[in-house]
Amino acid sequence: MVDNLKRGLMVGRFQPFHKGHLCLVGQIFEDCDEVVIAIGSAQINYSYTDPFTAGERIMMIHAALVESKIDLTKCHIVPVVNDENNARWFGHLKSMVPHFDILYSGNEFVTNLVSGQTEILKPRFSRRKEYNGTNIRKLMSGSHRWKKLVPDAVAGIIEQIDGVTRIRFLLNEKLSEREKNAI
Repeated sequence: MVDNLKRGLMVGRFQPFHKGHLCLVGQIFEDCDEVVIAIGSAQINYSYTDPFTAGERIMMIHAALVESKIDLTKCHIVPVVNDENNARWFGHLKSMVPHFDILYSGNEFVTNLVSGQTEILKPRFSRRKEYNGTNIRKLMSGSHRWKKLVPDAVAGIIEQIDGVTRIRFLLNEKLSEREKNAI
C-alpha cells in the first residue's frame, strides 16, 4: 500500500506540553493530513529541566489532543531517545518516526542540522515567552499561575502525578547541588 498522506513533524521535549504546542498541532493540520509528535530526550526524566517521564508526556499530549477534539487517528506520538552525535541525529530521528514531509521547527540549531535534507517550516509563535517550558516550570516551582498556560487536561495529569511537588523537589536538589559544587 502506498502512503499518500502528507505528514508534518514537530519535535520537542514537551516538559510540559503547553498551549503553544497545541497551537502548533493546529498549524500543522492546516498544511498536512497527519501530525507526528516526536517526544525528544525520551530517556531523560526526574531532573529540573526534564521532570516528566516519556510515558507521562505521552499521557499529557494524548489528553490534550482528546480534549481539543483532534482526531487521534491522524496523530502519531512517538518517544525518541537522544543520539548525542549531532551529525547523525536527523537520520536517527527519521528512523524512529513515520515518514514525514515537513519538519516544523523554530529551533535554529535544529534548522541548521537538517538544512537541505527536508522541508522546514517555522511555526507562527503565539506568546512564545509565556508558552515556554522553562517559564512554565519556573511558575510551577513558585505558584499556581502556570495552569493557564497548559491545556486543562495537561494540568489535570500534572496534578494527578503530583508534578508540582516533583518540580519543587527537583529545583531544591538542583540548588543543593550548586551549593555543594561551590564548596
